[in-house]
Order: sequence, then structure tokens, then C-alpha cells
Amino acid sequence: MPCDCRGAGSSSRAGAAMTSWLQQLPLRGRYVHWVLADQILVSGCNFVLAIIYARALGPTAFGIYALIIVAQQYLVSVSVSLVGNPLVTRVPHVEDKDARVRLIAGSLSAQLMVSGVLALLAMAGLSLCLAIWGGGISELAVLGLAASSFALPLLEWCRKRCFVDREAVALILVDALTYLPVVIGAFLLAQSGSLTIDLGVLLWGAASLPVAIAAAKRQRLPLSFAAARSFMIDNWRLARDFLVPFQAQWLGSQGMVYLAVPVVGPAGIGAYRSIAGLLGFTNAIGATLDNTMPIRFAEAYRTGGRAALRRCTVRFSIAVLGVPALLLPPLAFFAEPIIRLMLGEAYSGYAAILWGQAFYVFVLYASRVAIYHERARLQTRRIAVSALLGSAVSTLLVMVMASEFGAIGLVWSTVLGAICALLYLAFGLVGDIQRG
Repeated sequence: MPCDCRGAGSSSRAGAAMTSWLQQLPLRGRYVHWVLADQILVSGCNFVLAIIYARALGPTAFGIYALIIVAQQYLVSVSVSLVGNPLVTRVPHVEDKDARVRLIAGSLSAQLMVSGVLALLAMAGLSLCLAIWGGGISELAVLGLAASSFALPLLEWCRKRCFVDREAVALILVDALTYLPVVIGAFLLAQSGSLTIDLGVLLWGAASLPVAIAAAKRQRLPLSFAAARSFMIDNWRLARDFLVPFQAQWLGSQGMVYLAVPVVGPAGIGAYRSIAGLLGFTNAIGATLDNTMPIRFAEAYRTGGRAALRRCTVRFSIAVLGVPALLLPPLAFFAEPIIRLMLGEAYSGYAAILWGQAFYVFVLYASRVAIYHERARLQTRRIAVSALLGSAVSTLLVMVMASEFGAIGLVWSTVLGAICALLYLAFGLVGDIQRG
């Protein structure tokens, strides 16, 4: 009986493809496990630090510390918008190995330049505040903020490089060397009764600067001003479209605390930030998603077009939004005992902030679905418009709601702004699907 060679060839190719896929499973599994371990590490450290700082400093002093850290986070978001996000967006579309290396090297050169500028701005800004206002801080806080404003943006670049190259072990090592010394130092200072605003800020600079320098040297990439300049010129449109929404989101979700200080005082800011810090693990999860999912969405679009991108979007929506939706109702009933247990009696009057902040996080996660979809298609303008809309709503409402409801008004102004941004993105996404 003659052999059907075409069928045999087809079976052979199918078997080879299946064998290759099975061989990749252990590698994928190890990568996912390491990323999950890193997520647990960062989440746990943020959670513990929020409790240590809030308990040791009290609402008023913690509020002043929080205002400094909010400025630090703003500078980090500027850096990510200018360098990190354009890199992650472009890399999946570059197949040539040499071009890929040039792109990454240029981005590191640009990152070092941006980090240096941000450190100088941080030093100048806090020095001015110290000269005019004081606020219970000294030159130690200025030094710590300057060091962390250089190091943390650089570390964010290194983390994105780890995600791009799937170097999960390096990722968790960088985060462990950054976060664990801060946690240990804060705990020891708090136990001895020596933790102050100055030392709390200084810990971040002392821990992050040596790790950032070592991580950058490990890249072994050629650095030059010309490469940095070329990267910034080639990617300025992407940087602009990232800078606008990220800064707008920062203003509407964090920067508005500066507007609310005259109304709720440092104690109200301290309560708001400390309780929000209990949900800090969601920021780490969000950062992990931001570093992995845009690449996956872009690869789905590149290989399968709009149909594959839609399937990826639906699967991601179900996986990411299901569990948070189930956790929201219990928080409404157990918020006050949770706050009293974690932060102490001084914060129990602000317990309603916890549920509002949890709902805000849920809305942000829903927005990520549409954002990753748009980034995969390199359509970032809609993201910028949505962020501007949400920021405008939050900023316009914060003074009114803080005056009416106190610190809890801060949360609900951000929630309403986030809902407006989500609706704008969702309507645009539905329109694209209907148009095919």
C-alpha cells in the first residue's frame, strides 16, 4: 500500500512544532515564577514600609514625608515617559539584532542624561522649600531626594530591560537589593525611635544609588551623547504621547495632594497616603503588567493582526478584573478594623479611604485593557486625551470635595476622574471593534 507522503510530512511538521512548544514550557514557567516572586517581593516591601513609616511618624509627619515622595514619584514617571516606555514600545517591532542593540544602547545613554537632570531639579526644588518653609526637614532629605531621583529612574530603565530580555533573575536581584535595605533600615530606626522624615527620605537614596550604578554598568553597552540625542529625536513623538498622559494621570491621582494641603493639612495627606499605601501591592502588580503585557499585546498584533489583538484583550480583561471585583465588597465592611490593626488608632477615623482607594485601583486596571490595546497599534494619542480628561476632572473636583468631605474627598475626586478616562477609552475601543 503506497505511503501518503504529504500526510506524513504534515504530521512531522506538526509534531516538530508541538515538540518545540513543549520544550519552551519549562522556560516560560520559570520566567513566570520569577516575575511572580519579584511581584511578591516588591508588593510585600511596599506594604511593610507603609505600615512602618505611618506608625513611626504619625499622620502629620508622614504627610510631609509623603509630599516629598510624591515629588520623587513624579520625576520617575517623567523619566519612564521620556525613555522607558518608548523603548518598550519600539523593541518588539525591531527584528534586526544590531538595530535592536543600537536602540537599547541609545536609550541607556538617554536615561543617564535624564536621570542627571532630574537629580539636579530635585536638589534645587527641595533646597528652595527648605530655605522658604523648613517643614521639619534638613539637608539630609535634600541629599536623599537627589540621590533617589537619579537612581530610581535608572533602575526603572533596568527593570524594563529585564522584561524586554526576559531576564527574570536579574529583575528580582535588582529589586531585592533596592527594597530590602530600605525595609531593614526603616524597621531598625523605627524600633529605636530614631526614624525621622530626613532619614526616611535618605534611606531611599542610600539604598537605590549603588544598585542603579551597578545595574547600569552590567549592561556593557556603548554610551554616548550622540546616541542619547539620536534616541530622543527618533522617539520624541512617542515620548510626548506618553509624557502627557502619565503626567496628567500623576496630577489627577497624586499631584492633587499639593492642592489639598491647605484644606486637609499634612495630617489629612498623611492619612490618605498611608491608607493608600496599604494597597501599594497593586502598584507593583500594575507595574509588572505594564512591563509585560504591552510587549505581549504588540506581539499578538504583529503576528495575528487586529483579530489576535482583540482575543488577547478579551482574555486579559477576564483574567485581571475578575478577582478585584470579588474583593471590593468585603472591604466596605471591614475597612475600619483593618486600618486600626495595620496603622493604629490615629488613622481609624480615615478608614473610609480604604474602600474608595480600592475602587479607584479597580478602575485603573480596567483602563489598562484599552491602554495596552492602543499601545500595540502605536495609537497613543487617545491615551493622552483620556489621561488629560481624567486629570482635569480630578483636579477640578479635588478642592471642592476635600472641602466638603475632608481627606476622603481626595479619593473620590480621583475615582471620578479615572471613570471619565475609562469611559473615553472604552467608547473608542468599541468604535474600533465595530469598524473592524
